[in-house]
Amino acid sequence: MAEISQTRIQECRRAAHGILDQLHVEAPDEIDLETIAWKVGKLEIQYGGLKNCDGRIIANSSGGGRIRVRDSGSRGRQRFTIAHEIGHFVLHPSPQIDKDDWPSQFTMWHNSGEETEANIFAAELLMPEFLVTTKVKKREPSLALVDGLGEKFATSVLAAAIQYINYTNEQVALVLSERWTIQWSKRGKNFWPRIRSGQLSRDSAAGERLDGKASDSNGMVTTPAYAWLSDYEYDKDHDIMEDSRYLDYYDRTITILWLRDDLEE
Repeated sequence: MAEISQTRIQECRRAAHGILDQLHVEAPDEIDLETIAWKVGKLEIQYGGLKNCDGRIIANSSGGGRIRVRDSGSRGRQRFTIAHEIGHFVLHPSPQIDKDDWPSQFTMWHNSGEETEANIFAAELLMPEFLVTTKVKKREPSLALVDGLGEKFATSVLAAAIQYINYTNEQVALVLSERWTIQWSKRGKNFWPRIRSGQLSRDSAAGERLDGKASDSNGMVTTPAYAWLSDYEYDKDHDIMEDSRYLDYYDRTITILWLRDDLEE
């Protein structure tokens, strides 16, 4: 499937910003999803009653309906699910909306399609650029930093990682893998090397965990550049930094890559 265009990404973000502007949001704790859901479409938020999916929206595009969210799981995941359903209502109007969303759909950030668009909208609604940039300046990259952002903005770890990569000036990238297969990668604006596709390298920290040689990296560790970067396949002399963690809820591995030292182009 084709990648989502930068034009469409910006459209999704602007839609989220427009709502926050109308509500004069100036701090993370002012992002009230109940108020937002009612304002955009007279949508009520209800918890529980879902057996398998994480979220569901039933609504009329003219206004009126409900968002139902799984009553188990972290507050951050619940809020992201609600924001995702609001995204469907705002971005994908139809006379009658009746849609279920499953955990795997919240891992879609790369390809074109409604799920990716709703994820981008939700991330920007919960962690907008104007509130994120000041909180990531001069902060050393790590998943622990992402955890802190997720708690501060009350959103999922994956959404927090995406927004961190979007708005930091550090040379970082994000990779999501399903077992031994790299599903997608996202480079920050200052991360210039190309990231491998296909199979995970067994010499990466993520690969060593799958091999049973190590646990999650639990912080930044040194990794051979060839383990992640496609232009360094035969280079044994350069390293990069990696922080990888298995997310059992999604059955995926999340990885932050960091060019702490300069690489030769």
